[in-house]
Amino acid sequence: MIILTKENVTDYVKSRLDFFNTDGGPVTVSAIGEGSVEEDGDGFINMVFRVSDGKYFLIVKQSTAEPRCKGDFVLDVNRFKLEYESMQIRKAIIPDLIPDLYDCDDENRIFITEDVSRLRISRFQLLKGVTYPLLAEQVARYMAANNFYTSEFYLDGKTFRDLSVHFMNSTMRDIMDVGMFLTSVSPEDTVGRPLDPDFVTFSKRICADPAVQLSRQKLRHLFMTKGECLIHGDLHTSNIFASQTEAKIIDMEYTFCGPFSYDMGYFLANFIAQYAAALFRPYKTEQARVMFKDYCLFMIRETYCKFCDYFCRYWDEDAKQVYQHVPGLQQDFRLTTLREFIGFAASAMLGRIAGDIPYPDYDDIDDYVQRHNAKCYSIILNRQMLVKWEQYNTIDEFISDMLTVEEIYCRYAKEYDEQRADAGSTAGQNRK
Repeated sequence: MIILTKENVTDYVKSRLDFFNTDGGPVTVSAIGEGSVEEDGDGFINMVFRVSDGKYFLIVKQSTAEPRCKGDFVLDVNRFKLEYESMQIRKAIIPDLIPDLYDCDDENRIFITEDVSRLRISRFQLLKGVTYPLLAEQVARYMAANNFYTSEFYLDGKTFRDLSVHFMNSTMRDIMDVGMFLTSVSPEDTVGRPLDPDFVTFSKRICADPAVQLSRQKLRHLFMTKGECLIHGDLHTSNIFASQTEAKIIDMEYTFCGPFSYDMGYFLANFIAQYAAALFRPYKTEQARVMFKDYCLFMIRETYCKFCDYFCRYWDEDAKQVYQHVPGLQQDFRLTTLREFIGFAASAMLGRIAGDIPYPDYDDIDDYVQRHNAKCYSIILNRQMLVKWEQYNTIDEFISDMLTVEEIYCRYAKEYDEQRADAGSTAGQNRK
């Protein structure tokens, strides 16, 4: 079995793709992880190379038993096969949002796809205040089409069951299970992700709240048992390359059958986090801050609404007869999706903020106090979402809660800053 390196990856690609570098000209090679996080993203699992002959721009990805950056988990070396096959399915359903696919090598656990880095990783552009006017529609259409056409609403029963078994992906599912729903709040907890020691005083109290733990376990049960469609499993803004007109979705190694609402919750958690960070991140003008906050709220509302609209359109056109024209069934789908995505988003955010791994949406705030404020606002909002996720009836009710928590938290944060400033001024006068 070949182990790819920068030195041998060019010859490997030439041996697999007869159209690559036919004129023998120069080839450029780089390894993901050598460039900046803005260029390469914040992943840490696979060995990935960019290879180009000037005409074709390729990603060459190899599954290994250990993550590229050491972690305390064991990887399924065959995840490459499921990732490539899931991309093939999605490419057939919604081709404009998936990179082109070139080759899959079972023996060496390698696949080759189009390199879409002519676009930019959306997360790190969002951190700069860049907005994407079409992204909500693009991601909603991606999720709705792939979710519907890999579900039992469309597929015959045997095909759907076979799909569920084939994409069991237990190892990668278990990694996401821990990160999404399990947080270690005491020395006796040996399964959940450890708390960040720099944030433990505030986060532990909320993570250990019985009402929060109950909600997270109810959501975890949905995640583990509700296999409605083939989901991406890791749909966040670092896995979406975008421009003002185009988007491509990558990195599908966590794919398995899960809830219709899961990918949306995971994706929109990023925009709730971006909103929280925007409250405290410095901007050139206050107008720029307000505009970016408005964009985040637009993304949350528009993604949910467009997803439901697209899904119901596919339903009307292509669902099996047994699901057609059932009074109230589509309305129930919209409501269930709303409630579950809010719960999944909250659990994902809480686990990531409270945990001990980086969270780029907050980490770029240099000022410690303001970064702390952004995380505290988020965790308070996450608790509200978790204790209330089964009660929401409209997306605007949820957005109203975001604004209410913002108003209360920012008011108290301002009062605290003023008290601290007054105390410092008084102390200075006393020293004189």
